[in-house]
Amino acid sequence: MDTIRLRSSPRHLAASRAVAVGVVFLAVMAPIFAGLVVSAAQQEEPALSTLFYVGAVAPAAGMLIALVMLVVVLWRRSRPVLLVDDRVHLPRTGVTFPVAQLANLQLYSLPGRGTFLVLLPAHVKERVTGDATAVAPYTVRFPAGAEPQPFELVDMIRARVPEVGVDKLGTL
Repeated sequence: MDTIRLRSSPRHLAASRAVAVGVVFLAVMAPIFAGLVVSAAQQEEPALSTLFYVGAVAPAAGMLIALVMLVVVLWRRSRPVLLVDDRVHLPRTGVTFPVAQLANLQLYSLPGRGTFLVLLPAHVKERVTGDATAVAPYTVRFPAGAEPQPFELVDMIRARVPEVGVDKLGTL
């Protein structure tokens, strides 16, 4: 049985604002760094050469920090927000329960905040009515560029657990 994973698509991550800013920053800093290193290599005066090398440290450090931060951001955004195999696991809240206990799915949207899926086991009687705080530990927010899309995910879960109830609440 394959694991169902909800995460941002790689295509969306590659086109994200974080990647664009990181690439532009690296593209701007690389010529500055290269210019300082080349200038330092061409200097005959050792003190001036050393100053150019010291000056090259700042753009090099900036590029290294930007690259590390870009990797961290992409790693965080690429982690799954929902895993479903023989257990339902919501990493953000740490909630996990057997998939056989999954009784109800509630799919809804909040204007300006995104689309949400609530995965409720049989022992939880609360439902989303207008305020979703009672079921917050069982709620997953679809990330930008989610893969699979909301209705596809619901269909995949229903194929695995046919007796699960589905409430498509629309916009709250």
